[in-house]
Amino acid sequence: VPGSETERKMIGLLQKFDRWDDNGDGELDRDELAAGLEGSGHDPDRVIDFYDTNGNRRISLREAQAGYARAGEAEQRIKAREAAGR
Repeated sequence: VPGSETERKMIGLLQKFDRWDDNGDGELDRDELAAGLEGSGHDPDRVIDFYDTNGNRRISLREAQAGYARAGEAEQRIKAREAAGR
């Protein structure tokens, strides 16, 4: 059960991962992520910056799962960005 809105959204990414992976390669590239996030107000580049731990500018399912475990860090980044007015 998600403890915050951020955790809920992170679970949503995990649930939609296969649906958004248009080419079926097991990773979300920027275009696939942008299409999935369309209308959400989320910047796909920021999402990639958070989840992509190996630096290939793609999000693997493993990275998405590991990212969920870092929900507290995501909350801190969001709060810092809001405080800075971005």
